[in-house]
Amino acid sequence: MAPSPALNFALRARRLQSDLRRDGLPLTDMRGAAALELQYAGSSGPVGTVPSGRAGIEPIEGPIEQRRVEPARAVDSRIAFFLDGAQRTLSHSRVGLAPVTAVVAAAGVVERDACAECRPAPGSTRLKHVWLIPGLDDPHLARFRDAVLAAGMEVRDPLASAPDGPEEGERVADYTTLQELAYEAAKNVRQEMEAAILGWFRTDPRYAADPRWLVVDGRLLEPQPRAIGIVKQFADGYLAGPDAETLLSLPPGCRTTAFVPRDRRRGGPGAQDRTLWYLRLWPAEGLDARHALIRVEVTAGVNTTAEIDEISSWLLAERTPRATGDERWATLLYPIHHLERMLKRAIDAQTRGW
Repeated sequence: MAPSPALNFALRARRLQSDLRRDGLPLTDMRGAAALELQYAGSSGPVGTVPSGRAGIEPIEGPIEQRRVEPARAVDSRIAFFLDGAQRTLSHSRVGLAPVTAVVAAAGVVERDACAECRPAPGSTRLKHVWLIPGLDDPHLARFRDAVLAAGMEVRDPLASAPDGPEEGERVADYTTLQELAYEAAKNVRQEMEAAILGWFRTDPRYAADPRWLVVDGRLLEPQPRAIGIVKQFADGYLAGPDAETLLSLPPGCRTTAFVPRDRRRGGPGAQDRTLWYLRLWPAEGLDARHALIRVEVTAGVNTTAEIDEISSWLLAERTPRATGDERWATLLYPIHHLERMLKRAIDAQTRGW
């Protein structure tokens, strides 16, 4: 079944389903279901790994306390590049108890020029689709997997996202858990793309020597010089007790003192290679205590108060213009909003007709 270059991914998926049904594979169509992002976006992390209590931290600037930051002028900010990714995770079929899912992900970088116009950084935009088929001992799933591979498409086993990986003979066979794990696997696809683009950006001759800084929307999984991660969801709570109260009481334009994470279970590989702190961008009176809060992540080479204040001042300068058309505007920098719209248009083109 050779793919036609004229077909988008949605039409290839429809043709695959039709061919498998014609060949007698027992499957149930689920293409009318809502994208998994509508169910799981903002969830706390991989199934079974919700953290509790305080993660180990090492303060850099003394005890956790509030510090006011003077916003930089927009012309003085050294931030010029913005990296983000987007995904759409779609149910395709059910084979027995197992959902078969597919993710279409896109990622890229935009550069903001001296006139405040954003344009794609040449060579940065990537798009891929991956089938998520559980590695259960089921001959029907094996036939589905073989058909996808024969069509030249990528397959991953969402069970690989299970905490510590399931033991042989103890493979998960619960539909809801398999669907949750498929969403985790889809996030991994996007995050891998983002990490690859960050690595490419820092080695490509067009950008490697550029002194300007890049903002990554999300955790800084692979710390790089002149890169800033902005985390808008705090499933991994690093602060607890009085420290957490200090965080939730941050006035706008203030940050916490910085720290280094010491808990690999929450910080992930290379946790000690990052310097972290929290910053409140806008007032939160009358709103959720986490409103307009971001966690800032940079390489551990940034460890002085002067450097931390300077980066915070650049981020405060990024508060305008506001992405008021998005409900996440309080923590969504406008260039990231601009990039997200570009990436979602590319995903729309691949999923139209699903």
